[in-house]
Amino acid sequence: MVPGNSVIHRISPLPKLLLAGCVLVLSFSTRNPAILGALIVLGMVMVSVANIWKPFLRVMAILFPILLTLITLQSIAPAFPRPWTPIVSMGPFTIYQEGIYSGVTMVERATSMTIFALAAIMTTHPSDLFASLQKIGMPYVLNFILTMTLQLIPILQKEFTTVLSAQKSRGLKGTGFAAVLPSMVPVFVGAIERVQQLSISLESRAFGSSGAKTSYRSVKVSWVDYLLMLLTTFGTCGLLYWIITDPSLDWSRTLIFAPWLAITLFTLATIGFLIFVIIAIRVVLRA
Repeated sequence: MVPGNSVIHRISPLPKLLLAGCVLVLSFSTRNPAILGALIVLGMVMVSVANIWKPFLRVMAILFPILLTLITLQSIAPAFPRPWTPIVSMGPFTIYQEGIYSGVTMVERATSMTIFALAAIMTTHPSDLFASLQKIGMPYVLNFILTMTLQLIPILQKEFTTVLSAQKSRGLKGTGFAAVLPSMVPVFVGAIERVQQLSISLESRAFGSSGAKTSYRSVKVSWVDYLLMLLTTFGTCGLLYWIITDPSLDWSRTLIFAPWLAITLFTLATIGFLIFVIIAIRVVLRA
């Protein structure tokens, strides 16, 4: 979570989860680039209002170059039924109209879902999230498992950093893949010991007993949250009905990419991914 006091931070976790789920449904229900682009713009507005640009961009800097491969691969091998419409040939490869369309919409689809998911996670306290899930009927044991999983990730990261620093202070490698392998043993031994302590703590607190479960954080759902959930539900249902019933929203056969545009998209996507791979390899070799 990124601490803050924005409007998005103050919204209850349930409307944000519902919105992320509705965007997921809408993203998989259409290949219209305009609708997917509108979802991306809406997500960017949400990120701006929450003021979480720095952590958001750090995540997207890793994910987006990987997503660009969808344009490259789809351009030469479309996920569309044949026949394919060729646009231009580049050496042994042929760029197809359906491939460019499919690649662009897949990138938009994955980007829109990622933006809303990150915005929901980065503006919600984990305890508030699981307290809200418990209110809507999620089993307490499953809720606890998810909570512990999310809490262990930063703990293990911190222990890895501590072990690597200790190795470096003793003249051993402190960075890179060669340093990670020796550090895994003490980290996992510590994790097993922590699980044993956690099990004893749970038994001493009667974890499996019946009765109402409580949380140290109280999550209140206001009328504004209910209104947002209502608007999100009706808006999603209306847009979904429009997508299903209006065949003109399928632009796969009508949106024609010019040869120069197809070559530009294919080249930029390929170069972007290759630059990402080269930087990642250099970081590993430098370590």
